[in-house]
Amino acid sequence: MDYDVELMKKVQDVQLEIAGVIKNVCEKNGIRYFLAYGTLIGAIRHDGFIPWDDDIDIMMPYPDLLKFEEACKTDLPQGYFYQSPETDPEYRLSIMRVCKDNTLLIEKETADKKIHHGIFVDIYPMYGAAPKNKRKIQIFRAMKRALYLLDEPVKNHGALMRAGSSFLLKLKTKKGKARAQKKLFEKITRFPYDECDEVVCWSGSMKSFKLSYKREWFGNGVMHKFENTEFMIPENYDAVLRQVFGDYMLLPPEEERKPHHSYTDISFNTEET
Repeated sequence: MDYDVELMKKVQDVQLEIAGVIKNVCEKNGIRYFLAYGTLIGAIRHDGFIPWDDDIDIMMPYPDLLKFEEACKTDLPQGYFYQSPETDPEYRLSIMRVCKDNTLLIEKETADKKIHHGIFVDIYPMYGAAPKNKRKIQIFRAMKRALYLLDEPVKNHGALMRAGSSFLLKLKTKKGKARAQKKLFEKITRFPYDECDEVVCWSGSMKSFKLSYKREWFGNGVMHKFENTEFMIPENYDAVLRQVFGDYMLLPPEEERKPHHSYTDISFNTEET
C-alpha cells in the first residue's frame, strides 16, 4: 500500500486512542509502562508522532505485563482486545498488542494468519538480564524460544540462518515446539526484573537480542507530552535512545522519511463493510 499522509494520520489517531486506553488501565492498576523506540523519539523530538511514523511502541517490565494481562480481563473497555499467543492462538509474536475491534490493519507478514487484524499498539515486554557470564546463554535461549513460538524459518538474515532455523524446526513436532518454547521462556525469565542492574527487550530483530539497558534508566518513568496528552517515558530517555539509535535528534534523509511497516489493507469501521 502506497504511503498516504491523510490515511496515516487517521491510523495515528486510532493508535493514540488505543494508547490512551492502555494508559488508563496502567494508571488504575499501578502498572509501569514507557513510550519506546520511534514513539519515544517522536515524544522528545516532535512532542508527538514522528510525522511519517505508523505505529506506537510501548515497553513494559515483565512483572507489570503480568499485572496488565490480569487487569485487561476487567478493566479493558469493550471494543478493545488484548492480543497474545494465549488470547489469539495463531498470533505467534513475542510482542503483545492491544487492538481495536471493528478496524483493520493487515500487515504483509501476518496477512495469512487467522488473528485479530485490528489497528493496534505494540507492547514490548522487558526482562531482567542475566549476569554477564550467562548473558549469551540467555540470548541463545531467547532466540530459540522466539523461533519455536513463531514456528517459521527466519527470514531476511541470509540463506544460512534460514536453513539452520528450518532444520531446528523440523526436529520437533508441533507439541514438542510448544513445550520447548515454554521451558525456554521459564529459563530466560528467571532473573527478576527489579533485582537486575540491566534489562533486555527482545523485539525479534537480531539487533534487539544484542542490546541491554541499565534498569535505572527507566526508573518509574516521568510524564511527557505526546500529541494532545501525556504518557510515561523513561527517566533517562536520552541514555535509552542513544543505546538504540545513537544521535536520535538527527533527522533521517528525506527519502527515508516514510512508514516502515508493509500494510496491505486498512479500514476504520469493518462493521460497515
